[in-house]
Order: sequence, then C-alpha cells, then structure tokens
Amino acid sequence: MPLAKLVSLLNFMIFGIEISFRCHIGPGLYFPHTQGTVIGAWRIGDNATIYQGVTLGARELDLEYDEQSRPVLGNNVIIGSGAKVLGHVVIGNHAKVGANAVVIQSIPDGATAVGPVAIIKIK
Repeated sequence: MPLAKLVSLLNFMIFGIEISFRCHIGPGLYFPHTQGTVIGAWRIGDNATIYQGVTLGARELDLEYDEQSRPVLGNNVIIGSGAKVLGHVVIGNHAKVGANAVVIQSIPDGATAVGPVAIIKIK
C-alpha cells in the first residue's frame, strides 16, 4: 500500500490527476487529457475513456472508502469533460456521460446522460 500511495501522489504532481489507490481499474483505461481529474470510484471497467476535469467519487465525506458510496463504471464507458459522477451509481456498459453533466442516479447500458442535472436518454 505505501508504494500505491506514492504512485498516486506522483500521478497528482506530474500529471494533475488524482486516482485513489483503492479504485479497481480494468485494462484499457484512457485519459486523453488528465488535468483536474479526480478518480474516487469503486471500480472502472474495461476500455473506459475519461476526459479532463472529471470527478468520480462519493457525495459526502467517505474516509473509509466504502463501496456503497462510490460510483461503478461498466465496460466501454465514456465520461465527458467536467462531468461529475457522485455516490453509489452504476454507469452501465457502453453508456456515455456528456460534458459537465452531474450524475447522481444509475445509467443503464447503452444510455447517454446529458445536462447539468443529467437527464437519461435511452436509445
């Protein structure tokens, strides 16, 4: 764990991104830009794309990093610039979150969430 914390600190200092060492990350995670991004999710699936300024985390202070207060991202998810995904929500496989959306409820597979109050639109 000390090595993981050190790597997390170096990521923050060098790349401007904060990733919790407790977040389970699948292969293929891609950050086109990293500045201002905070990753405090419980799990990120395979081949996710997360743009700059995104926050994935709890809705309230969670020092124990509880699974029930953290977001879970499915496979092949895209999170747009500045989006906030907060609390125990599940972002389904192949779902998209638009830029600057605020997501506080789960998004089903293949759906898109847009807007400042993240309205869900199912294909």
